[in-house]
Amino acid sequence: MYRIIKPIFFKFDPENVHHFVVKRLKWFHDYFPLGKTILRGSYDINIKGLEREVFGIKFKNPVGLAAGFDKNGEYVEALSNLGFGFIEVGTVTQYCGWW
Repeated sequence: MYRIIKPIFFKFDPENVHHFVVKRLKWFHDYFPLGKTILRGSYDINIKGLEREVFGIKFKNPVGLAAGFDKNGEYVEALSNLGFGFIEVGTVTQYCGWW
């Protein structure tokens, strides 16, 4: 199956696909009736054995979403219903304007 789908996926620009997917996720989460409930019910799993505490901060599981996925913090609520233990939001890239 992957051999069939991979060539199709690789024909698209990754940045365009990223924007397409997160916008559809936000639409489904915000505007589809019961969208939040469906996402939370499908992906948000609470298992005590997966909980972690690191430097005094408790996480519901060790799987997180890395920085850079949601640079402007536009999709935090929708992403939080996908079961991640933590989400890094935003960017630390600074534009100085002098170069």
